[in-house]
Amino acid sequence: MPEKSIYKVLIILIIFSSAIRLFLAWSLELGNDEVYYWTYALYPDLSHFDHPPMVGFVIQLFTLDLFFHSELSLRLASIVLGSINCWLVFLIGRQIKNSLTGLYAAFLYSFSIYGFIITGIFILPDTPQMFFWFLSLLFILKTFSVKTINKESRIFMILSGVFTGFALLSKYTSIFLLIGLFFYILFFDRKWLKSYELYIIILITLTLFIPVVIWNFGNNFISMTF
Repeated sequence: MPEKSIYKVLIILIIFSSAIRLFLAWSLELGNDEVYYWTYALYPDLSHFDHPPMVGFVIQLFTLDLFFHSELSLRLASIVLGSINCWLVFLIGRQIKNSLTGLYAAFLYSFSIYGFIITGIFILPDTPQMFFWFLSLLFILKTFSVKTINKESRIFMILSGVFTGFALLSKYTSIFLLIGLFFYILFFDRKWLKSYELYIIILITLTLFIPVVIWNFGNNFISMTF
């Protein structure tokens, strides 16, 4: 398939998916979990009982600090970020092999329950997590596509650390990004163990996560014991 046709199909897919998700987000009542996460935006804090604070910040951003509070406005982040995620999945597939692979990946993601409904319609911690997860993964792939450690690959590595930190502020399971990166380097690309950028991204990730640690320290680490 010609490159131009691939991009045309991708744009149609994103528009079609967004339109359906927009309608469903407008017509469906909020679920129990969504109402609970609405309180994250209503009472913002450094962290919360069972999740870090990012989902609340995202709701505040897309509702203009709860100026708009309809079902659609509360879920608007999922519609917008879900559409961007489809594009990011395409870029990841293209980075791994080619544009056609990226298009197949975008279709698979768009028609999955997780991509279309859970993170694409409902407003949950998974919404910002997947956005930052895909960004981090894309820059990790870009890092290792450069065969030598140079200025470009160093920038990619640092950006992956920044987005991993934001993913951690969305959901604790994002730590697997950092663990996966470390083990990949350990077994397949050990030259990065001698690069200071690897330790910079660990520092960046942990620094971004400090507010959650501070909150848990003041609340008997309730999130961890939970």
